[in-house]
Amino acid sequence: MRKITLPFDLRTSYDNEPFYKPAQEEGKFLLPRCKDCGKYYWPAAFICEHCGSANVEWVEASGHGRLYSKVEERFAFHPGIKEYLPIGLCSVNLDEGPRVFGRLLGYENIEDVPYDAPVHLVWLRDDEKAATIMGWELD
Repeated sequence: MRKITLPFDLRTSYDNEPFYKPAQEEGKFLLPRCKDCGKYYWPAAFICEHCGSANVEWVEASGHGRLYSKVEERFAFHPGIKEYLPIGLCSVNLDEGPRVFGRLLGYENIEDVPYDAPVHLVWLRDDEKAATIMGWELD
């Protein structure tokens, strides 16, 4: 887990607490999976987005995927983030199926990062705010 400073607080909800709590406490990457159709999905919810079943479990995921999209943020969408610009952001198609979003790490020039590049999860933790977010680093 890498240490960072977040410029704002993150709040958990009833739906996503089973994701954030294990991430913060143990560094585990959990995804909801339907026990009826067997599919993983994201964002977190207690109803399967594929079949509508409420028979859902949280399962540890691999933390591996492929880069789907990327952008380098150069405008401060929040005043506290200005000092951290530019920031790479990305969406990742997980090996388990769902698409998630997070920080893109480990690149020099975003234009040189190929789409569909293999990436792996790196947890980014702000101890002061007790918050953990997803970062994706090139393999």
